[in-house]
Amino acid sequence: MSRYLEQLVNSENNLMVFREDELIFSSSGRGIAPLIEAIDAIGREDLAGVISGGAKRLLSEHGVRYEFLEDTDVVKAKDGVVFCPFERLVWDVSDPEEAHALIRAKLAEL
Repeated sequence: MSRYLEQLVNSENNLMVFREDELIFSSSGRGIAPLIEAIDAIGREDLAGVISGGAKRLLSEHGVRYEFLEDTDVVKAKDGVVFCPFERLVWDVSDPEEAHALIRAKLAEL
């Protein structure tokens, strides 16, 4: 496990973003909210925690470097059975801008 992931595991955060060994963003928020906060605060580069196969493909296609704690075929809701509503929302979306807009719109509804 990388030292960055180790710091995340040993913290109360759910997302920590480092740039050249400097912590530039952290959040203890739940669900997808910390990722959206990070995108808004620092942009889309170097972001991932739990990652789905679709997200890995999309990030790789766009040359985004990532690390993760958990790799899964699909992100599931808290019950562990059904798809996460955000995973389902962007299932067939291949454009990062469109996916971001859809997720932000859904978060605004909550």
